[in-house]
Order: sequence, then structure tokens, then C-alpha cells
Amino acid sequence: MRGVDVRILMLTTSLMLAALVTLTACSSLTNEEKSYKAAVEFQEQGKLLEAIDEYGKVLELDPVFVDAYTNRGAVYTDLGKYQKAIQDYDQAIQLNPANEKAYSNRGNLHASLGEPDLAIGDYSQAIRIAPQNPEYYHRRANVYARLGHKDLALQDYAEAIRLDPSIAAVFIDRGKYNGNRNQHQQALDDFTEAIRLDADNREAFALRSVGNAHVGNDDAAQQDLERAVALGYTQSFLEDTLQQIKDRR
Repeated sequence: MRGVDVRILMLTTSLMLAALVTLTACSSLTNEEKSYKAAVEFQEQGKLLEAIDEYGKVLELDPVFVDAYTNRGAVYTDLGKYQKAIQDYDQAIQLNPANEKAYSNRGNLHASLGEPDLAIGDYSQAIRIAPQNPEYYHRRANVYARLGHKDLALQDYAEAIRLDPSIAAVFIDRGKYNGNRNQHQQALDDFTEAIRLDADNREAFALRSVGNAHVGNDDAAQQDLERAVALGYTQSFLEDTLQQIKDRR
């Protein structure tokens, strides 16, 4: 199994917990609902082995409890048991082919494992089910960008922004892609918008510092470096990067 890009998995934490159904007082819960409630609480607390045990109890009592498969898949992902995670997502999708979160979670895992074609397929299914969700376009755009599919990547970034122009992470990722294509002014525009949306985003300041260095705006690059460092970015790494860019100019 190939190495996992932990950042992608971390970016998908909010998708890894299927919505906890509204439950009445504990005395009125079925046994599987009690176990499901306990499993979700263990998962939220980071008690992953206990969560696995409780999800197992749920599925023994109710083998078609879709959210239990989806959530357990997320726990298996956190534990590094990727094949078991995929099996749970497969089962959740088999039971409910309209389960957008299972497709998205499985897509995130495929992307992290270096399986871009499978990831794109899963994100495309999630988009088919929920075409108004910008996150699915964003994630598919990132995979297209890695594959060098410029037009498809830019189309998906643009659609994610059209659906919700308030997400700084989309502008940051599009800016990175533009920078990698040596479109530094476009990258700077994206990083500036990300900073407008999130004034304490150290990554955006660091990236804009690099972009300014590429176009020869050394004073602006230094200002952004100082702001990124003040927000916690590693100073030596960023200074070395800027110096390398200047040396190549």
C-alpha cells in the first residue's frame, strides 16, 4: 500500500463522521442506537479502538446500518487500515448508492493512496449526487491538478468558487497550481483573496511571499514573510526558499 498524504486525510475530518441521527432520551433507544451513539462519542474523543468495537456491535444488530459503515470506514482510515476502510465504504455505497459522503470519503482515501483515477471516479459520483457541494469540485480539482489536466482542474476550481466564494482553501490550492504553472500573477491574486477571506492564514502569507519573490517584489515578499512567521510559519525554511528564488532570477 502506498504512502498516505496525511494532509488530505486531515482536510476531510468533517466528512469522516456521518451525521448523527436525532436520538430521543437514552431510555427509548434501541440497542443498536445506543451502540451507535457510544461509537460516535468514542470517535469524536479519539478513542478509535473503542469506536470500532461499538460500530461492530451496531452492525451485528443491524447489518444494514449505513452510517455505521461510513463512520467505521473513517476510523479504519485513521488507524491506517485502508483496505478495511475501503471495504466499509464499499458496503455503505452498496446499501445506499446515493451516499455522497461515502463516495467522498473513499475518494479522499484513493487520492491519498496515489490512486487518482479511482479518486476522480468517486468525486464525480459525489458531484452527481450533490452537485451544489463545492468541496467535491475542490477535491477533484486538486487531483486533476496533480495529473496536469489544466483545463479540468481550473474548471473545477472555478465551479467550487462559484458555489461558495468564501472558502480560502480553494483559492490557496488554485494559487499553488497557478504558481506551479509559472502563472505567478494569477497565483498572487488567489493568495491575496485567500488572505482577504482569512487574515490569519499563515500558509497564504507564506505562499504570497514566494509569489512576490518570483515576480521581483522583494519588499512585498519580505513583508509577507514577516507576517507568515508571526503567525507561526517556519522562518528559516521560508527565508531559504526566497533566497533560492532570488538566486535563480
